[in-house]
Amino acid sequence: MQWLIELDKAAFLWLNNCLASDPLDPLFHLWSYLGNGGVALAMVAAGALVLKRPKFLKDHLPWIALGALLGGLMVHLLKDLVGRDRPVEGFAPLIQAGKVQLHLVGTILSRGSFPSGHAQVAFTVATYLSLLLRRWSPLLLLLALGVALSRIYMGVHYPLDVIVGGALGAISAWLLFRIRGMVLARWRRGQSL
Repeated sequence: MQWLIELDKAAFLWLNNCLASDPLDPLFHLWSYLGNGGVALAMVAAGALVLKRPKFLKDHLPWIALGALLGGLMVHLLKDLVGRDRPVEGFAPLIQAGKVQLHLVGTILSRGSFPSGHAQVAFTVATYLSLLLRRWSPLLLLLALGVALSRIYMGVHYPLDVIVGGALGAISAWLLFRIRGMVLARWRRGQSL
């Protein structure tokens, strides 16, 4: 397991330093907000209203919100169980010795690195919408991937943090999409009797 942690740290340093560019800081900082639960749900709601799809809001927004909430509960449970330090804490001795430099953007967070809640929310929303709007799935998943990458770029998460957070989000969205389908099928059967 230690080899995986070391690989994760090396991948973080490579990505964080390789991508670092002051002109890109505002873009990645803004992109990261798409992983905030309130922002993501507000954007879905705004999109449905702009496209004049109020039925979409009634039929799907509660399920997306529930997926984000359930995934978020799993994330916070794992954060408490694992207790992984954020990169700025994990690399503190090497930073102080001048052996490592991190590109940090925005608020410097401490504690609770694993898994990423922003990646979880982004992949919950993107996965659910991808199952519903298949032709938009490449763009939706690219946006979610951008959120995950932004967390590494900003120096607040390791790659494994965003991979596991994204997986939790995708799984919770898929499960709720399936459960919604089963509930609707039972309801329709009940209506036809």
